This record gives sequence, structure tokens and C-alpha cells, in this order.
Amino acid sequence: MASLDIGRIREDVEPFSSELMEEFYSNFAGMKDDMATVGIFEKYAHLFSEDAIKVVADAHAAAEGEDARWLRYLRSFSTFGYMENAVKVTTDKVNTLEAKAVVEAEGASVPYRMVPVILRNEPDHDKRRRIFEAKLAVTEELNGMLLDRMTTVHELSSILGFKNYRDMCTSLKGVDYKALEAEMEEMLKKTERMYVESVGRILEERGRVKFADAWSYDIPFAFRGAEFDAFFDKEKLVESFFKTLGGMKLRPETFKNILIDMEDRPKKSPRAFCAPVKVPDDVRLVIKPTGGWRDYEAFFHEGGHAWHFGCTKRQHPAEYRYLGDKSVTESFAFLFNYLTTNPLWLKEVMGMEDPKGYVQFALANKLMFLRRYAAKLAYELKLHSVKVSAEFKEVYKSCLQRALKFKHTELHYLEDVDDEFYSAEYLRAWILEGQIRAALEEQFGEDWFRNEKAGAFLKELWSYGQKFTADELVKTIGYVDLDPDPMLNEISRGLTESG
Repeated sequence: MASLDIGRIREDVEPFSSELMEEFYSNFAGMKDDMATVGIFEKYAHLFSEDAIKVVADAHAAAEGEDARWLRYLRSFSTFGYMENAVKVTTDKVNTLEAKAVVEAEGASVPYRMVPVILRNEPDHDKRRRIFEAKLAVTEELNGMLLDRMTTVHELSSILGFKNYRDMCTSLKGVDYKALEAEMEEMLKKTERMYVESVGRILEERGRVKFADAWSYDIPFAFRGAEFDAFFDKEKLVESFFKTLGGMKLRPETFKNILIDMEDRPKKSPRAFCAPVKVPDDVRLVIKPTGGWRDYEAFFHEGGHAWHFGCTKRQHPAEYRYLGDKSVTESFAFLFNYLTTNPLWLKEVMGMEDPKGYVQFALANKLMFLRRYAAKLAYELKLHSVKVSAEFKEVYKSCLQRALKFKHTELHYLEDVDDEFYSAEYLRAWILEGQIRAALEEQFGEDWFRNEKAGAFLKELWSYGQKFTADELVKTIGYVDLDPDPMLNEISRGLTESG
């Protein structure tokens, strides 16, 4: 076996990432039921050994300048990969069960991953409850696997010398999660009244349920927004996105490196996703359109990812093309996601003469998700600070209900958790997106989406890949640091002007 050094580790980052993403793509795109990552992790086991962690950590400790940057990302990759490698069998079992599981409800067999779509389109509250409760049987089966998985990664963080999992994530990513939590707590206070009024109105008018009686399974139907769907033609989904890129002279037809997978496979995940199989040469944008505005938000979100990865400089080392701060790519995804709430865009691209009602609806939805992720962060900071146990069920329910005001089951206390504090990545991305949007509007106007210079501006930011963290990237567009005010001002202004 060849000696393990930094050169060998760096050389294998790309092939490992590519093979793993290909496997995830095949499963979530509905091409295969079984998730088989075990063989990939075994093939590249040297990347995630304790030896690799030590080699990279020692090199990082001695590095300066640019070397310190990519070595920090590589250290994160090896350490978190070590965790993933240790739980790879369980992870495969979880994903395979989700892909294969069927929920029996209301006389029909529904694939587990399709339950959210069924709930969204079911007008009867009692039927939604029964479908949701039927789904929980699978959730409880998943919880056994997820508890074992999380217990293992918590124990490993201590073995690697960290105080706990939270401390490990803070050390490796350089993010002050407690400071972010405090900032989000302030956001919750600032937006409380606006949230209760806007979301409460939608629940009563559209969901036909009062806040005090609402459950999480009522939300998808309340935010179905069927009356807006006529403006968002399923057949014009790709055309509208390409028209938007074309308005910035980005010539989408020239991006042969980006594949759009819209094929309707029975077990394809209803959740759109972007699979950067080989950055920037093979990027796949996957969606299973069901019709309506939600398709547009999802497709534009993943389109932001796809064009970010597809425009990343090929010359960048793998650390800047695959690793780095995920908040950065999420911010570009949100930028396009929320372009669909821009009144001018809605008028010009979608032909919506009076977009105020839709803008209010969409921004209330955005605010709800922002508060939801603030609650998730608060919960996960507690979850990842001590030994995980079933006692956290009530903590989860309490955190979510405090922020969102409607009822939650405690059984999602593990299923609703992503690795590596990804809730914080989303929150930082929302903040960064607000600042990127503000910079675009200040330099190029509210109709920046039809300005060639805005296209050039974005293409330059995309070309960096994930070389810079969100805290660094925001400085390149004229800000001192990450600041949620542009995002919150945009939501407040939109809800007020649309009301």
C-alpha cells in the first residue's frame, strides 16, 4: 500500500466525491432502490482513516496563506468522512428503507417519499391526519437506525479529541453556532407578530384551520396555493429559467455540462436536487414536476446550484470545487429560488399582471421556513452537546412549536436532523442571499435579471466555486460581515406592501 501523504489524499477527493454523487443520483432519481455507498467508502477508506485525519491536521497546523485555506477544507472532509465511513452501512439502510417503504392509507399504497405530495393535495384535515399517522410507522422504524447512527458519530467526536459533536463542527468549520443562535433568536422576536398575522391568515383562509388547532401536516395543504398554479405552467418550467438566464446574456444553451433530468420515474424523489457529479463538467439538475409554483421554486433553487457548480473554474483544486462552505452554493440557490417572488420578474416572465397576492403568500412561506430553521438550530445545539437519547423527542417538539406555533409530532426528532449542522448552513445562506440580492439591486436595479452586467457579476462569483466562505464572499460585494437585515427588510417590505 502506498504511503499516505497529502498528495495522495488530495488526488482522491474528486474521484471519491464523483462516485458517491453518482450513487446518490441513481437512488434519488429513481433509477435504483438500493443505496450502495459501502463499496465506495471501502475503495477510498484511506481518505477517512485516523492516519488521514492526523496527516491533514498536522499539515494544516503548519500551513500558512493559501495552503491553510484548502487544508482547512481537507481537514473537514477527512474528519466528517471518517464519521460517514463509520456509519455507512446504517446510512444505506436508512436511504434504502425510505426508497422502498410504502405507506398504506385511505385504501391506497403510497411510496414513503411521496407522502408530502399527497398531504399537499388532500383538502380533508382528518384524511391528512390518518395519512400522516400511517407514515409514522415507517418513521419509528427509521428512528431505531437513526438513533444508532447518531450515537456512533457522537461517540466518535469524543474519540477524536473533541468535547462533543457541536465542538467538532465549530472547530472544523469555524462557525460560531451560539452567536448565530443568538442572532436568530433576535430574528424570531422581530418577526413574531408579522409571522403570526401572515401565516395565521393563510392557515385560516386556505387551510381552513386555526393556528391553535393546526398540525405540521396541515401546512402543506394551507400553502398549496393552487390558485397561483395557472401562472406557473409545467410545460414552460425550463423555458422560463432559460429565459431568465438569457436575459443576463448567460446563454443557457451553451452549458452542455449541465443535464436536466425531468423524467417521471415511479420512485424518483419528489424533492428536486442538484447532483454535481464532476465539477464543472457533469452537473445534473433533477426534478419530478407535479405542476404549479412549487415546481418553479424548486427548479430555480436547484438551477442556482447547477449554474454555480457548472461555472466553477475547472482549474481550481478539488477542495474549492467540492468542499468548502456549503452556505455559499445554498445562497446562489436561494437567489434564484426567490427571484420567483420578484414582482417585476413575475410580471415580465410569468405574465402575472398583479403579483401582490402571490408575493405575500411566497414571503410568508419563506418566513415560516426561516423560523423553522432557526428552531432546528436551537434544537440541534442541544442535541449535539450531550449524549443523544429518546428524551430529545420532547425537546424537538418544544423548539419547533415555540417558533412555528403549530403542533408537531415528537417522532421526527432524528429524521428532521441533517449532518454537520446543515441547518446553520441554510441560515447563513439565507442571510448571504439577502445581501447578494441587495447588491444586485443597488448596482443593476430591481430588474437585474435582465441585465448583462448582472450576469457577468454572478458568473464571476460562481467561478470561485467554494473557495471563499460566506463570511469572506460577502466582503467581495461590499459588506463588512453577514447581516440578516437586508433579508428581513425584504420580507417585511414585501408583506407590508402586499397586504
